[in-house]
Amino acid sequence: MKFRKLLTSLTIAGLATVTFAGPTVSAAHADSVTTINVAAPNGNAPYIINKDGKAGGYYGELIQKIDQDLPQYKFKTTFTSQNSVFVGLQSGKYDLALSNFWYNKERFKNYLHSNATGLDDLRLVERKGGKTANSLAEVAKKQLKLEPVSTDDARYSVIVNYNKAHPNNKIDLKGIGDQTTGDALKQIAEGKYDVAIYPYAAYKSVATTKAGKNLTVSKSIGQESSYFLLHKSAKNRKAVKAINKELTKLQKNGYLEKLTQKHLYENTFKLPGAAKNNK
Repeated sequence: MKFRKLLTSLTIAGLATVTFAGPTVSAAHADSVTTINVAAPNGNAPYIINKDGKAGGYYGELIQKIDQDLPQYKFKTTFTSQNSVFVGLQSGKYDLALSNFWYNKERFKNYLHSNATGLDDLRLVERKGGKTANSLAEVAKKQLKLEPVSTDDARYSVIVNYNKAHPNNKIDLKGIGDQTTGDALKQIAEGKYDVAIYPYAAYKSVATTKAGKNLTVSKSIGQESSYFLLHKSAKNRKAVKAINKELTKLQKNGYLEKLTQKHLYENTFKLPGAAKNNK
């Protein structure tokens, strides 16, 4: 049981008992609640939205649901930069990283990971009236100028993997540090770069802004499953088993589909090939 009621009295009689405005909870039970320190990157709407320090958006609502359904755990979220998320996760300052993190061989080697938490619909975002492409192969063939991608972002790995598979038709990929979706797409709208690769929901989150109205988006170019990443520890190995059991339930009962429709502008689980790609 989570301690969310105001403390009204403390009674000591054998085992200490804490009395709340609601049900009575023993101190022994209180000790059994394990805190999971969660790190969430700033500037990643609609996946993560900082609502006065509380996590909103797709993954914010998902972690609240998991927190509610797993009374043996308390998930405490901190917002920080994406670089700090990974530094803190590596050191053990944070137990779990909350965002739409895709598969990356190095990440999966360095961290624990959950079952799939969502499915992203990848698109190419371009300037209206500018150069266009409908595939990564076209981006390479037309030598379009790709927006630099954070080396900590799994989108970087998508391009790296494409280049490895197509050595004779490579995309010019440049790395960058932290950058918000809004700032990146503003540069596309201004014509500084020709194209960026983003999930459809990230584009839609800025589509009605001043810069967003000068953007257009390609057809779907692929799908990527997302995962929670966790610091390697005995505590987190136990936690991820409970989280995976909960995610399986939320997948089967349709909760993830409803959450996707609510926050991501489409039901990605119903896209062609979704059953194969959601793994």
